[in-house]
Amino acid sequence: MKALVVEDFKLISKMWVKVLKDLGYEEVEVSEHADEVLEAVSTFHPDLIFMDINLPGSLNGLDLTEIIRKENQHTKIIVLSIHTEPSYIERAFQVGANGYLTKNSPVSEIKKAIETIMDGGSYRCQEITDTH
Repeated sequence: MKALVVEDFKLISKMWVKVLKDLGYEEVEVSEHADEVLEAVSTFHPDLIFMDINLPGSLNGLDLTEIIRKENQHTKIIVLSIHTEPSYIERAFQVGANGYLTKNSPVSEIKKAIETIMDGGSYRCQEITDTH
């Protein structure tokens, strides 16, 4: 299994890479800039993408999710963001995200979300379901 982490903060991306490797993902790549994500997806062919919303570059993570979803139906996408506003969450699912987690989500919940999504389900983190 292969995963792509789309995150511009190195500390956060390193944590996500560790979580994914602990879950058995043999190959994990990181894209730190929006303008390199689409090429990374087309050459790396990840099974799972962790997508931040706020990124440097010409597109945000939700725009990228929409583009990726149109060309890669099999790729699972989890949006991981600081945003908890319903407008972000709803847009994420409208453009094709399989899950939405906040950056406050514990590692145990990230693992649960990945398992749920890889089994064909969708996932909204506890922080969102508790407050909305």
